[in-house]
Amino acid sequence: MKKGLLMHVVLASLVLTGCDSDPTGSGPSANVRFFNAATGMSGNGGFTANGDFASGSALAFGQSACTTVDAGSTVFGFGAAGSGGLSGNALATLTNQTLIDGGNITVAAAGAAPTPTLFLLDNNFSGILGANQAAVRFVNLAPGTEANPVSFVVYVGAIETGISPYAINIAVGAPTEFTTVTSGSNPFAVLKIPGHDLVVTGSAGTFNLQPGTINTLAIVPNGADGFQLINLPRCT
Repeated sequence: MKKGLLMHVVLASLVLTGCDSDPTGSGPSANVRFFNAATGMSGNGGFTANGDFASGSALAFGQSACTTVDAGSTVFGFGAAGSGGLSGNALATLTNQTLIDGGNITVAAAGAAPTPTLFLLDNNFSGILGANQAAVRFVNLAPGTEANPVSFVVYVGAIETGISPYAINIAVGAPTEFTTVTSGSNPFAVLKIPGHDLVVTGSAGTFNLQPGTINTLAIVPNGADGFQLINLPRCT
């Protein structure tokens, strides 16, 4: 009896140890934020990873969602969202992407349907944030058209203060370097090129950044000729 009881105790200990080390039962994975900035779609867009529909990724324009994706070689897809998957073939794919265990990325769809483009943004931040600091960068997800491409100049702070621009001619899908700002309310301003028109300023360009957060401010279309900033915090 004592020997049988001891074996039951050992088995129970092994089961509990396994649960503690891997409570979800999942293998190596990366945190992924999916973001739909693709225009010209009648309904939601959806994302896939290696052909599987990503949980919570049926998103209206301007919406994003966080999930986890298995680490390793990954193919991302984007298209019209149907019931539990894509409705038809993917409109855009991003192949040969290697996700590392514990990695943190954003996968964004931008451009006009039926030929949007997928971009992968690495959310790694190597700096050290103080107790009252946040990190922020910008990414251009409003490419315009082949005949009329759009680029931007961005300011960290209100442009009225006469500060120098933080970044000039931001290429589509290529985020700027992170910069550190004081957490709390922060104003930003965006100029469109060509024309140097001020397209985001004031309350539309002001964000309350939480201490310790890593933020990507995406420049996306807002109507026929307008633009807006949408914050994409790093998933945790």
